[in-house]
Amino acid sequence: MIYKPNFLHIFFISLFLLLPNEFVIAEDNGVSVFMYHRVGDNKYPSTNVNTKQLESQLLEVKKNNYNILRASDVIKFINEGIEFKKNSVAFTIDDAYVSFYENGWPLFRDNNIPATLFVSTDMTDFSIPGYMSWDQIRKFIAEGGIVGQHTASHMSLPLNDPDKIKKDILRSQKRFEEEIGFIPELFAFPFGEASEEVIKIIKDLNIKSAFGQHSGPIAHQSNIYYLPRFSINENFGDINRFIFSSSLKPLVIKNLKPNNMFIEDLNSLEFSFEVENQSLVTGLQCFGNITGEWESVELIKNESKISFSKNVKFSEGRRRINCTSKFKDDWYWFGYQILIK
Repeated sequence: MIYKPNFLHIFFISLFLLLPNEFVIAEDNGVSVFMYHRVGDNKYPSTNVNTKQLESQLLEVKKNNYNILRASDVIKFINEGIEFKKNSVAFTIDDAYVSFYENGWPLFRDNNIPATLFVSTDMTDFSIPGYMSWDQIRKFIAEGGIVGQHTASHMSLPLNDPDKIKKDILRSQKRFEEEIGFIPELFAFPFGEASEEVIKIIKDLNIKSAFGQHSGPIAHQSNIYYLPRFSINENFGDINRFIFSSSLKPLVIKNLKPNNMFIEDLNSLEFSFEVENQSLVTGLQCFGNITGEWESVELIKNESKISFSKNVKFSEGRRRINCTSKFKDDWYWFGYQILIK
């Protein structure tokens, strides 16, 4: 018997095909990537996490079967459209401090949890106290650790000219090849500071992806050359915050302005974006260190478009914005960082 669709069947099939993407594509769970610096070095509380805090975080992900990824897996999932499972996490460490190697790495290694270490090679080359040696970095790799690039000198990239930036990164890549036999493909911006010009340079130097220091879960729509991470330190390292950060979903946005992370003309700065899921607009709030201190930001909402009020006056420096919204039982988060000259 040959089936002949009637008018109603054709009508409903056509209606389904015309539905907006958010109704026919599963929501992105995203992945929360965590960033550490020092471990068990209480002289520097703003960049240190104490050993007990780290132990409790790693116990949480092991005991409750979080989906633990490598930083490189995150990029693979984005590029290949692989779905992130709920409570997906990855772990990164910046600067290669020896306190991480002595106090933090054994906890990751013994729990079989992958960690990606971003190394600024000058610190190691010049044997600066407090930083890992090349022998320690090689042992870290031999024991399952992963390394990434973090420039040679740890300079602010947007504040330097292109030729100097390129030479600095090439010097770092040369030292990686000499000391460990390969050039890592992942990169982390010192201080989380980037620009469109800097991103073009690192792409030309065969870097496959880069991480900033603005907070938020990563979505498939995220810019793989400016990926967010949640910073963990003594003040923001308690287990409840870690669990909350791991559970967040990406607040997916589009048409972000400014589209450059480096602002040289403060007077022309306007901040706006559109929210993909309009259900998140009503409860959306933004906070930022607009003038140095964290404060709530006055918003103008026009359907899906969100704009900062003209009353919001940015000042020079490194400025971060966090926007959140709760819908049903889930929290959504978007973060961004700009450097204003």
